[in-house]
Amino acid sequence: MQYKHIYILGTGKVLKMCQKIAEDFFNQKVIFISDAQLNLDNFFNQLKNCLIISANNFYIFKKQCVLNNTIINYHNALLPKHKGCNAHLWSIWEDDKESGISWHLIDENIDTGAILTQKTIKIEHDFTAFKLLQIQHKLAIDSFIETLKNLQNNKLKFQQNDGGGYHKKSELPNNGFLNLSWSKEKISRFLRAMDCGALSGLAKPKIKIFDNNLEILFYQINKFDLILNLSNNTILKITKDENANC
Repeated sequence: MQYKHIYILGTGKVLKMCQKIAEDFFNQKVIFISDAQLNLDNFFNQLKNCLIISANNFYIFKKQCVLNNTIINYHNALLPKHKGCNAHLWSIWEDDKESGISWHLIDENIDTGAILTQKTIKIEHDFTAFKLLQIQHKLAIDSFIETLKNLQNNKLKFQQNDGGGYHKKSELPNNGFLNLSWSKEKISRFLRAMDCGALSGLAKPKIKIFDNNLEILFYQINKFDLILNLSNNTILKITKDENANC
């Protein structure tokens, strides 16, 4: 299969590795597109008969581009669950027993296109959102050859059904605030869900104490205690009953 041009859009290691894999697979140059250099609407809407690879990308392709080209996207969830942004975070917070990755075709809606490849990850009790994302990114790279083969052979895993939930970029669990009345297990899920890494761009979790909203800079959870290092240089140590209900 030969496309007029192949483009890739996004950030990070997944993009770089997939660019190289696609060039080897198609024996064709894969051109990186930067939103810092181009008006993406103008650029993509004039393309026809091209392949576009979206990897860690927040740009939403417009209808004209979708209809005139083939676009595939990496999403860090088992679609149709957790469409939208920060799926890894929501998988931890909603206590999913498994997560994974999806490579799918892009259609006129967000994260609803037919699935090319899916891979599953068991979520362990100590996973943070950052750790889950690292595993997902590796799995996305490792499954990309399979994805391109399925694309080439028009081999779709399945068409998505409705449902699964959609998360906006601005949304956070409980609006980003820890509630100390929760059980220890729920507190753990919240803190691990909000533990997305320093480069995530997400706000740090917060806690309200005496009408002050304080950031939780670091946290530690052991068998008996919850220890929070707060932005006003306070260390808060709380003993929680493991048998308490949510």
